Amino acid sequence: MHRKLEKIFYEVKKPTLRWDDIGGFAEVKELVKEMVSLPLQKPDLMEKVGLERPAGVMLWGPLGVGITMLAEAAATEAGVSFVYVSGQEMLGKPEQMKEAFHDAIHEAPCVLFISDTEWLCPRAGCSYEWGPGNLRGIPPTFADKELSELFIREIDAIQAHKNVMLVGSCYRIDTVDQAIIKEKRRFNRKIFVHPPRAVDREGMIRIYLDKIKSLDPKVSAAELSQRTEGYVGWDAESLCKRASLEAVKDGRSTVTMADFERALKQVVPWLTPDMTQKYNEIDKNDCPHHYAF
Repeated sequence: MHRKLEKIFYEVKKPTLRWDDIGGFAEVKELVKEMVSLPLQKPDLMEKVGLERPAGVMLWGPLGVGITMLAEAAATEAGVSFVYVSGQEMLGKPEQMKEAFHDAIHEAPCVLFISDTEWLCPRAGCSYEWGPGNLRGIPPTFADKELSELFIREIDAIQAHKNVMLVGSCYRIDTVDQAIIKEKRRFNRKIFVHPPRAVDREGMIRIYLDKIKSLDPKVSAAELSQRTEGYVGWDAESLCKRASLEAVKDGRSTVTMADFERALKQVVPWLTPDMTQKYNEIDKNDCPHHYAF
C-alpha cells in the first residue's frame, strides 16, 4: 500500500496519525470528522436520512497548524487509505497529476488530500498582502493555465467515485480560483483552521512537552500558552527544543521554566497581528453559515 515516488509528488499510505496527535482545535476536529470521516464510515445511513456527502472539503488556514495531519487523522478514523498530493511539487508535472488521481481511485476507499491548492489553481488579480508590505508565506510561483485546467478536470472526474473523499488545503481561501470553491460539485465545503487560540496553543505545547524526558513539574503548558500569541505548531516545537537546548548548554538534563523564559525571547511567532486580523476578516466575509454541512 505504501508507495513513494523518487521525489514526493504524491504518496499513498496507511494512515497512522490520530486526533490526539494533534494539539488543540477541538471544534475543527469535530467538523473534519463530520465532513470527511463520517461519509466514508456510514455512506448508506447518510443516504437513508437524505444527506449528501460533500463533493470536496477545503481546509484553509495558517501554515504550521496541522492541516495535513487533520486530513490524515480523518483517514485513520474512517479506516481507509490516505493519498497525499503535494500541490507545490506537482507544478509542471501533468502526468504525475493524472497518476496520483488514478492511484486514489485504485486505493479507494481513501481520503485524497491535495495540499496548497492555491499553487495549482490561483485566483487571478487577488491581493496577497496581510498588511502594508507583509507578504509572509505567499507562494513564489504558480501552475500554468494548462495544469490548472487539468487539475479541475481531475477533480470533476473523481466525483464519479463516491468512496474517494476529496480534501484540499490552502493558505488563504480568497487566493484560490473561485472555479474550484464556488462550484457545488467541487470543493463545496470549507473548514477554517483558525490562528491558534490559547487553548489550541496549550494543546500543541503539551504534545512537545511530553517529548521532553526530564521536565521540571513547574513548567506549565497553560502559562506558556498565554505568552505565545501568534505561535503555530512549528513555533511550539521550536520553543520546547530551544528550552531543552538551553538546559544542555547549562549542563542540566532537566528542563526548567527558566529555560523556557530564555527560549521565549528567541522564538519569533510565525503569525503577525495583521495576519491574524486578516484571517478573521476573510472568514467573516466568506459566509461560513453556508457550510454547516
